[in-house]
Amino acid sequence: MKRLIFPTLLCAASVSMGCESTSSTEVGVRTSLFGIIEARGTQQVYQPGGIYVVAPFVNAWTTLPIRQQNLTMNADPQESSSPIADDITFKTKDGNNVYIDVNVMWRIDAAKAGLVITQVGQSVSEIEERILRPMSRSVIRDVFNEITSEEYYQVTVKNRVAEEARQKLSEALAPYGVVIDMLQVQQHRFDPAYQEAINAQKQAEADREKIVEQQKAMDEQKQAELEAKRAEWNRRMEDALGEAGKVRNEADGYFQVKSNEAKAVLATARAESEATKKAAEALAKVGGEGYVKMALAKRLKDKRITLVPQTGASTLDVNALLQSLAVKRQQTQTAD
Repeated sequence: MKRLIFPTLLCAASVSMGCESTSSTEVGVRTSLFGIIEARGTQQVYQPGGIYVVAPFVNAWTTLPIRQQNLTMNADPQESSSPIADDITFKTKDGNNVYIDVNVMWRIDAAKAGLVITQVGQSVSEIEERILRPMSRSVIRDVFNEITSEEYYQVTVKNRVAEEARQKLSEALAPYGVVIDMLQVQQHRFDPAYQEAINAQKQAEADREKIVEQQKAMDEQKQAELEAKRAEWNRRMEDALGEAGKVRNEADGYFQVKSNEAKAVLATARAESEATKKAAEALAKVGGEGYVKMALAKRLKDKRITLVPQTGASTLDVNALLQSLAVKRQQTQTAD
C-alpha cells in the first residue's frame, strides 16, 4: 500500500504528467512515439499490480493480460471461441476424414510483451485471430495427418501425437511472444459412413465381450457346482470312514471278548488235559489198577447196582462187594 502512495500523490500533483496502472494479471507497455527524449519506438514493460507515471502525448500505454488463456476450436459454437463451428479437420494416412475439437492453453510471455504489441496485436482477440488460430490449425493438421484411423483410437498414440503438435506449435509461436502450455484433443468424429462401420465393429466387439463374460460366468457356476459336489463327496467319505471306524472298533471289541473267552476255554482245556495226562501217568505206574478201582469205588459209592443173570433171578449187593474188596486190598498192603 505504501508503495502506491507516492506515485498516486505524484499524479495528483501534476496534471501534465499521466498516471497508468496494471492489475495483478497484466503487464503495461510504454512505447515512445516522437523520439524527443528517447528514440522513437523505444518500449518499456511495467510489472503487474502497479501505478506508474507515464508522460502523455509522447508515449503510448498498452496493457496485456499474462494469465493463461484458452483457445477452443469446437464444432459447437456455444463451446467454441468462435461464433461458428470451428473444429479441425484432418485426413488420416488411410484416407479417412477426422473432425476433432481442440483446446489450446496459451499465455503471453511477459518479457516479450512489447514485441507482441508491435508485431502481433494489442488484445487477446487480435493475437488469437492473427497468429494463434491459423498456426494452431496448420500445425495440428500436419502432425495428425501422419497417423492411421486405427492408431487414432490408441490412447498412447493420440497423446504422443498431441504432445508433438504442442511442441511444434510452441516452437513456432515463441518468436512472437506466445507460450503454449497445453494442447488438448477432445471429441472426435468420422465421416458418417465410416462412423457407422466403426459403430458396427464396436457393437460386434461388445457382443463378443458379452458372450465371453457369459461363458466365464457359466464356467464359474459349473466350477462352483463341481466344488459343491466335491464337498458333498468328501462329507460322505468322512461319514463312511467314521462309520467304518465305528464298525471296526465294535468288531475289535467283539473279537477281544471272544478271544478272551477262547483263551479261557483253552486254559480250561489245557488244565483238564494236564489232569488227564497226570492221571494217565499215574495209571502207568505200579498201583494204577488200585487207583482205578479206588476211583471207581468213589464214583459208585452210595449207588445201588443190581446184576440180573440171564437165568434165574438173584440180587448182588455190589457196594458190599466193593467194600469187601477194599478191606482185603488194605490188609494185603499192610501185610507186605
